[in-house]
Amino acid sequence: MINIPEAEMSMVDVAEAGASSWPRRQDSLTLPTYLGFSLGMIGDRIFRDAPALLLMVYMTNYLAIPPAMAGIAIFIPKLLIMFIDPAVGTLSDSLQTRWGRRRPLMLVGGLLASISFVLFFHVPHFATPLAQACYMSAIILVGFAGYSLYSVPYLTMASEIANNDDERRKIMSWRVVLMATGLSISAFAGGFIQSVGGGLEGYNVMSWVYGGICLVTMLSTVVTTGKVAHGTPSATPLSLLQQFRQVVGNRSYLNLLLVGFLQKLGEGVGYGSFAYFCIYVVEQPLSGIGMVVLAATVGQVLAQPLWLRASRRWSAPLLYSVGVLGWCVNLLLWLAMKGQSSYWLIPLGLQGGAFAGGFLMVTLSMLSQRMADDTARSGINLEGVYSGLWLASEKLAFAMGGSLIVGVVIGAFGFVESANGIEVTQSSSAILGIGVTYCGINMLIYFASILAVLRCNRSQKTG
Repeated sequence: MINIPEAEMSMVDVAEAGASSWPRRQDSLTLPTYLGFSLGMIGDRIFRDAPALLLMVYMTNYLAIPPAMAGIAIFIPKLLIMFIDPAVGTLSDSLQTRWGRRRPLMLVGGLLASISFVLFFHVPHFATPLAQACYMSAIILVGFAGYSLYSVPYLTMASEIANNDDERRKIMSWRVVLMATGLSISAFAGGFIQSVGGGLEGYNVMSWVYGGICLVTMLSTVVTTGKVAHGTPSATPLSLLQQFRQVVGNRSYLNLLLVGFLQKLGEGVGYGSFAYFCIYVVEQPLSGIGMVVLAATVGQVLAQPLWLRASRRWSAPLLYSVGVLGWCVNLLLWLAMKGQSSYWLIPLGLQGGAFAGGFLMVTLSMLSQRMADDTARSGINLEGVYSGLWLASEKLAFAMGGSLIVGVVIGAFGFVESANGIEVTQSSSAILGIGVTYCGINMLIYFASILAVLRCNRSQKTG
């Protein structure tokens, strides 16, 4: 809670002032609103997940960039994005236009991210791997700056348009469903590349198609949320230092921030190493990635009503722990997939998706509730700042896991890069390193996230 000397208001007065400055609807959110708002998650996930699955392989196997160099080239721009996300959050809290606070930023960000996605896989030839890596870093920085302009206000908007806890849970549940849809489309990118001839040309075609899907779905959310009531800027503007103090003083939020960081660190390790794991460890085709993630999407969708019902009876830390433990079992089951029929990937995907959808929904619901609690308690709407810090932490963790950790570890185990997709026989040590990365390191990080969520020490229901 920040002291505002100009006002000298009591906590009750401040809370009432904040509530009065935040107009709420009398009616409930409709199904088209839930769907329209969540539709942007498809483009959001494609932009984040398709590059996470393919960029490392593209850079090491087609651009002849060594694994460690490729990992660093991806990590550095995403590290810089950490400073952009909070700035975008602050801007979206204070911006006042006829189109609202969030939507203009989302429009610009959606356009920039979609164009950059195409450029990721249209790389001019440079004489050295270092020059190739530097070019990729520059394009990734531009693209993810656009992604910040879209994703930060998008996440913030979720807690603003809801009237109550139940609507927040439903919004987050819808987001998880459309998130899974976007992930499924992303996972079929490898199979799509092969279906259009493979090689560099396959990557080029894929980038145009997937970039177009990003553009359509992201801008659809911008359009459909135009008539939904949103929060208004706080009547008393705060300096950046005051905003930082309020966030740092919110211990409940900081504890949850650690949970989200570890969760995305493990997710990044999984994404960055999954294609390598399929190709070299369990010897499954890239098209199998699409099959398993489609099954995971179905598992997430079917399990959401069960997780929602459980969230009204059990505590958030308990539900989160159950979801993570189920996911870790899935990682172990993958080790038995070498040489097996690809059809075995379907039940594996269903099981993994059901548990992953649970802990994702729990985490997002907890975040939305904490932001709403802070606004109600202080009367100061800083949800954009909270969202910006959350997404900055996510992106840093995802980059550390998916590029830096994966690149350094598999490079240390002896993985050999190549150009233009030419197959290189990898040593047993390199294959072992890939397995250790995908299963072992991944699992340890998720176990650590359970310990972190228990620190939240909240026995209330999710949301």
